[in-house]
Amino acid sequence: MNKCIRLLILLIFICLIDNTDNFLLKSRLSIIKIGSFNLRRYSFSKATSTNSTNSYISQILQRYDLIFLQEIIDISNDNRVVNLLLNHLHKKLKLRKYEAIISPPLGSTSYKERLVYLYQKKSSKIKILSSFVYNGSVSKMFERPPFILRIQLSASGQITFIGAHLKPDCVYNEFRLLRTVIDELKEKSSIILLGDFNADCSYLNNAKKKEIRNIYFNEFQWLIDDRTETNLLESCSYDRIIVSSGINQWKKVNWKANTNGTFQFDKKFKLTKQSALQISDHYPVEVDIY
Repeated sequence: MNKCIRLLILLIFICLIDNTDNFLLKSRLSIIKIGSFNLRRYSFSKATSTNSTNSYISQILQRYDLIFLQEIIDISNDNRVVNLLLNHLHKKLKLRKYEAIISPPLGSTSYKERLVYLYQKKSSKIKILSSFVYNGSVSKMFERPPFILRIQLSASGQITFIGAHLKPDCVYNEFRLLRTVIDELKEKSSIILLGDFNADCSYLNNAKKKEIRNIYFNEFQWLIDDRTETNLLESCSYDRIIVSSGINQWKKVNWKANTNGTFQFDKKFKLTKQSALQISDHYPVEVDIY
């Protein structure tokens, strides 16, 4: 092999390494941590409590680039409770700021809650495109219709989030109806379903879970599986993150291995069970995507 050919091969090899390194660097820089967290009746009284609860909640929330919150109890016209939550969060942060995307109060009874997406404001990784409460053909069959968020992720394009808090007594029916929601959205983007689905234990037995997985969501990957305990009081996997796997029309959600799980704040902050339950009876569920 003459010197010219050897030099050409060497140059090609260097270019391949350089391109690979650039791709990996771009992927690392584009990773965002998403989460879902049932805040256990986060009301005005909880938001104004003088104990350390809100300090811990703020430390939890700042882990995420984008997080979906449930059980925000706020009947005010000026989003008072959500604004208090943001104030607590910003006390812990010097440079980063968060913005809230808030649903109207949802629920068919006197008990109503808001569903909320918090995201890092002015992030170069995330561009918010639109948000709305699902109002399709089966919206009235949900206790709280899903809250939809569309974002543009710098690395991989558009992602549609379908956030829900399913009614415990109607989990089986509402979970199946989420498939109708997906089909009616007619999306071709990546799809992420997340929230407190109450999808385990007495609310959803193994046979029904298997049916939902195999018949209704066979094109999706369950990043929070039945082995992941998401509740502090019960050995149950109530909270879920479910993503499109690239089958059929939906794009694959790229996620980083070993980042899917829970944030066990009671162990992290060395809290007693009583103190931990003042924060929530749920752990946040999370994963890194890019």
